[in-house]
Amino acid sequence: MLRPLEPRALSERQRVRLTLDDQPLPSASAIVAAHQDFRREEEMLWLAHQAGPYAGQWVALSGSRLIAHGADAATVREAARAAGVERPLLTHLPEDAELPFGGW
Repeated sequence: MLRPLEPRALSERQRVRLTLDDQPLPSASAIVAAHQDFRREEEMLWLAHQAGPYAGQWVALSGSRLIAHGADAATVREAARAAGVERPLLTHLPEDAELPFGGW
């Protein structure tokens, strides 16, 4: 038989710790600037215009800059980290850039 949970009293050895942060909230423009990195607009432009020579490879991008490329994702990721890029865009480029066929 199921019954609703009942609140339990804290034992004598347990304590509640409350931490307050006196730092001001970030402005709207600071929040927008922080989230621009997640849109990856520069990386998408690079992929659209410069990916051709790297078909069939993994690439690591930071903005409009190619950081590393190769056949193995882990190696490319490590090369990007070694270059000081903490969160590169890591993607595999297809061998053939044919348009998908949608049928008749």
